[in-house]
Amino acid sequence: MPLIEMRATLVAWVAAVAAAWMPAGPLVSLAASSALSSERARPDEILTLVIPSTAPWTDTGIRLGPGDEVQIRTWGRVRFDEAAASVGPKGSGRPGGSCGFVVTDRAVPAQSVVGNVASEVTFDGQGFFVGPLWKGRIPVRGATAREGQLLLGFNDDGMMCDRSGYDAWDFAGDNSGSFTAEVSVSRAR
Repeated sequence: MPLIEMRATLVAWVAAVAAAWMPAGPLVSLAASSALSSERARPDEILTLVIPSTAPWTDTGIRLGPGDEVQIRTWGRVRFDEAAASVGPKGSGRPGGSCGFVVTDRAVPAQSVVGNVASEVTFDGQGFFVGPLWKGRIPVRGATAREGQLLLGFNDDGMMCDRSGYDAWDFAGDNSGSFTAEVSVSRAR
């Protein structure tokens, strides 16, 4: 299903759930509510998506620019390295950072949820720790670019050290499961 159809389906589902739980009165869709309110308390865009452990990066389809405020919440557990070890978004507790990890910064934990901002999916070793909750303003220290697509991923050690790609078996063969992420964006005005 194309991303646009998935977003439309998600907005329709959220509106239906809200209608069932909200008291009677005017109902405003999520997209319309952001246009009607100039409050910074309400995000301009909210997206829920799956981050599989079987690939280094997932393109969220969200384009970010300087000054945008972003909040990312993640949850779930995945298995890695065929050892039946499972982790949550914080990762394994071991340091990452070798040339084989998605994000090569040693401060970013191994097997954790990571993010990047780039013009496209890249294997340049850049990125930042997301874990279960990340809040920040664009640009982000450690990201590939000052603006671009928001990428979310799994910081596993299946990358080629020359950064030309990744070992698909290390990701798809050794890992299973996924995290769920909710991304909220408040656009710079």
